[in-house]
Amino acid sequence: MAIEIPMDRPETGALVLRPARLSDMFLLMDLADQVGYRIDPEWIRARLDADAAWEAHAVATVADVPVAAAHLYLLPPDHPRKPAWARLTALVVDEDHRGAGCGSALLGHCEQLALDRGATVLEIAVPPLRHPMDAFWRGHGFGVLPPAQHAKQLHPA
Repeated sequence: MAIEIPMDRPETGALVLRPARLSDMFLLMDLADQVGYRIDPEWIRARLDADAAWEAHAVATVADVPVAAAHLYLLPPDHPRKPAWARLTALVVDEDHRGAGCGSALLGHCEQLALDRGATVLEIAVPPLRHPMDAFWRGHGFGVLPPAQHAKQLHPA
């Protein structure tokens, strides 16, 4: 299901949040490359084919071109450390679209996806040395929630 969000900058056009598709693969690879990740196309193909109950791959698009991407992984309820936790393992915004609200919109979408899958906590599991985003996470209500450096309790809207 796609969600359309008007943007602050009219020249940007509407931002549409939707599941990632296989046809997005090379644009997803480019986004990952912008923050120092080299991703194999077969890895992306396998992740996009993963069970949607446990993984979500979302993109924010402008004119149906992905300008931001996120990967969300739900830990199984019987996980020994974190039952009902979800992990955001990637959140990347294209360099030309940073500061326009794309990352915030996509993060909010991921929080809702985690809630929809039964998660009560969202943990940010993005390596901080690759692209420090501490201020971004804090600005969205994330803080230390042991053992996570950046996590927050999720509450239905």
